[in-house]
Amino acid sequence: MTVSYISSNRSSWRELLLPWKILRHLASYKSLLWQFTKREVERRYRGTLLGLFWSFMTPLLMLLVYTIVFGFIFRGSYGHPEETKVQFALGLFCGLLLWDVIAGSMLVAPGLIVGNANFVTKVIFPLEILPIAMISSTLVHTAIGFIPLLILLVISQGAIALSATSLFLIFIPILFYTLGIAWVLSALGVFLRDISAMIPALITILMFMSAIFFSITAIPSAWRWMMILNPAAVLISMARNALVFGEWPNMVMYMMQLIISIIVATSGYALFMKMKPAFADVL
Repeated sequence: MTVSYISSNRSSWRELLLPWKILRHLASYKSLLWQFTKREVERRYRGTLLGLFWSFMTPLLMLLVYTIVFGFIFRGSYGHPEETKVQFALGLFCGLLLWDVIAGSMLVAPGLIVGNANFVTKVIFPLEILPIAMISSTLVHTAIGFIPLLILLVISQGAIALSATSLFLIFIPILFYTLGIAWVLSALGVFLRDISAMIPALITILMFMSAIFFSITAIPSAWRWMMILNPAAVLISMARNALVFGEWPNMVMYMMQLIISIIVATSGYALFMKMKPAFADVL
């Protein structure tokens, strides 16, 4: 297979930040990307008796725990008129599935290049596709998790709202944000091994700042701007409202998130490519 290879030594920051050049470069490795995504999915469930069944069970078990704690003990609510406990549980389920994409990628990213050191030191390999393959395999897990959510929606509400189709659009900035962060963390993880130890605590903090268990409007107005600055909180709220409560996203807010997420993704890619030549010296 003949592919074009962009050397970060030759490429300027300006070239590395052009989205269409990034897409062209990554598209040249589509076959290799497919192979590594498949490998990541198989590795995730290798050795387990139930395999993909855990993609159903894990979010359902987490949903049960969080629903009991936040729905019945703390009497949580998203503040919608005539909201039921079932709707709160489904909204919580939706938020947890989306958060799993972000948190799962952040958790794995710092050790991604270190864990594949043989590709750095022995062969010329497009290391920049490893975060994409990792996120793609996480998406497979998330997509399976959405199946029981959609079934529960139909059972409890009789139908799925038309606004749920906007979930496909909302996923785009979520993926761009996640990919940009994964590129940065995977590059920094080569030089700063302590990042892997810091990430679990950071994920826990961010989870409670991402409006998974409550509505953004529940935050006092004086502090609400801090929550709005968190893209995960904004996008998870959009997705929950669209899927469970039948509300279409605010397109102005959505376009702002989309533009910022593209900037985050391209910046993360550029930083990764600039740091990549030094990986072999450290590993």
